[in-house]
Amino acid sequence: MNSSSAFSETHSSFLPAPATLQTEMVVGQVFRQDVLGDISKGWNHFVESGQIWAALIGIVAGYMLKGITSSH
Repeated sequence: MNSSSAFSETHSSFLPAPATLQTEMVVGQVFRQDVLGDISKGWNHFVESGQIWAALIGIVAGYMLKGITSSH
């Protein structure tokens, strides 16, 4: 008996028996993602709802308030 067969006989008894193969079906939903389209819709809503003007006024007012309250 050579050493490789002795090794395989000795250690094969410690290996677990192969499990039976089971197949599982994964069911999910497929989404059509249009990232650029979603960004475009968000931007159009931002402009159409007038939020862009509120953002611009807030930036200008915040910059002016920073200028008034900061020490030179």
